[in-house]
Amino acid sequence: MKVFLCSLFPYFYAINSHNTNNMIQKEESSQIGFIQKTHGVKGELTLALIEDIDYEDLNVDFLYLDIDNGLVPFYVESYRIKSTKNVLIKLESIDTENRANELCGMAVFVNSVQLNAQGPLTDADFVGYRVFDKNKGYIGKIKGALEIVNNPLFSLDFEGKEILFPINTDFIITTDDAEKTLQVDLPEGLIDLYLTEKEDDEDDF
Repeated sequence: MKVFLCSLFPYFYAINSHNTNNMIQKEESSQIGFIQKTHGVKGELTLALIEDIDYEDLNVDFLYLDIDNGLVPFYVESYRIKSTKNVLIKLESIDTENRANELCGMAVFVNSVQLNAQGPLTDADFVGYRVFDKNKGYIGKIKGALEIVNNPLFSLDFEGKEILFPINTDFIITTDDAEKTLQVDLPEGLIDLYLTEKEDDEDDF
């Protein structure tokens, strides 16, 4: 582990010196999971959540990794929901597979105050978020959540036209609560279907 500390910490503090202001003690923290494995080659990691912790609890800016019996803060650049118990996370300053691999197996904590203060996000909490599709770019702002049994939908307003898409973690790439944005990768043709239907309706008049 000392070899790891020597290789990681100089880089970590040079790039993320502001993180030192967010140091906490273990008694101020709660474990939410552990780093299970790397994902891809750009430093992304799979975070496995422990029992009683769900992905909603990741609505925090910093995660703390237990390194040599001390908690080291890492700024969360983004996270993607893989399942209710597995989340793909990107930590600032961890940009290669080798560096990410050094974190595998480490316990992950959050500030207990933040964990206890926040309630789980509901679909309605995303109203007002701007949505960007991987291929189409900006596709509108969320104006509502339709709670249909077994098929909840987000309703978007795009230049006065309504677009509906399933609230499904398979389609959501990342969320940014600070910027209130959602990055999605929707099935091919779904967006065009709604826009085409709207144009056809206008042609009928």
